[in-house]
Amino acid sequence: MASDKNSRRTFVRSVVTTSVGLSVAPAAIGRENKSATKAAKADASSPEWRNHQSGMSYRMFGDTGMMVSEIVMGTTPWKDDGYVKIIEACRESGINYIDTAPAYSKGNAEKVIGKYLKESGNRDNLFLSTKISFYDEFMRTLVEDVLSGLPFEKKADLEKRAVSMIEERGVLKPGYHFKYFKGQDNKFKTAYMRHLVLKEYGVRKEWKPKIKARMHELVENSLRALQTDHLDVLHCPHGVAMPEMLDDENIREVFDDLKKKGSVRFAALSMHNDVAANLDKAIELGHYDGAMVAYNVGNHAALERSLLKAKQAGMGIVAMKVARAVSNPGMETPQWCIQKLNEAIPEKMSIHSKAYLWALQNQNISCCVSEMPTPEAVADNVAATGRKVSTGMV
Repeated sequence: MASDKNSRRTFVRSVVTTSVGLSVAPAAIGRENKSATKAAKADASSPEWRNHQSGMSYRMFGDTGMMVSEIVMGTTPWKDDGYVKIIEACRESGINYIDTAPAYSKGNAEKVIGKYLKESGNRDNLFLSTKISFYDEFMRTLVEDVLSGLPFEKKADLEKRAVSMIEERGVLKPGYHFKYFKGQDNKFKTAYMRHLVLKEYGVRKEWKPKIKARMHELVENSLRALQTDHLDVLHCPHGVAMPEMLDDENIREVFDDLKKKGSVRFAALSMHNDVAANLDKAIELGHYDGAMVAYNVGNHAALERSLLKAKQAGMGIVAMKVARAVSNPGMETPQWCIQKLNEAIPEKMSIHSKAYLWALQNQNISCCVSEMPTPEAVADNVAATGRKVSTGMV
């Protein structure tokens, strides 16, 4: 096993240098600014290897330099130390990236990982990613404060307009939108209501310091739970539902602050809903180093152009919900997706491994995240890596 262990001092110095270059550009505009951002990323793009093993295939995560395994660890159900065996099985297979969030298992996922990292001493052998899960919730409380002071008729009008916008944009149309978990669709109404309230009533001056302070607090909470002093990747928002919600200067400013401190190396965001539009907006903004996107045999046709643009912009892409389109206990599984996948890859293998093998044929994604409940599931998914097959679709 090979691994790179740079000193903390060298790491902080390199991150600060990169962050200074990134902080020059405003969030949303300017060809020159985007070029400067891309150049800053390129400075850090020499390959960085962790847990490099011959049995695993790796890809560079955008322009970050991180060489990530084609399958990475998803941690949504991790609630106790019983999942440590999954981490070890993944490490033995050459997997080198853990994705988590404070929202997973009521915060226990981060704690499980933190305890493992401290006891094993393997922090430098793994790339670590988490999210500011409760950014949206905090923003919603601020907007609710405005809504609570409005008459019933005005609130009803805002709700009607929000529903109308959702319908007009077609974000729920079959073949583009897929339900991966219960309550997923609720994000639309809250996001569109928030947009309309902010558009009509503006952002209150006293909100800005509160928003930034809360975001920093949430990151510090995650660092403590994970028992580390830095994150390789931080996502915000966690599950963005509307492109306009990314036009928030607080997000960019907090990322810049965290990069300068050395607490975070790279900025990302995640999305289950309206994936193409939200990814296009993130590309336009130019300050995101990566994204986690719902991508699978069901919705891929709507995303290919956006994924190519993201690759060209130097963004790393984690494909999530790759197997949820064909195997999703407790939710309706479209049979046409299963048929489509089986026709694309007719060989005999598990439906999960087949889904990851299919997605990995797309060279515009960096890796697929998978929740692997057993060591056997780890081996099954790893079997999909490093292979080239002709699917006729990707």
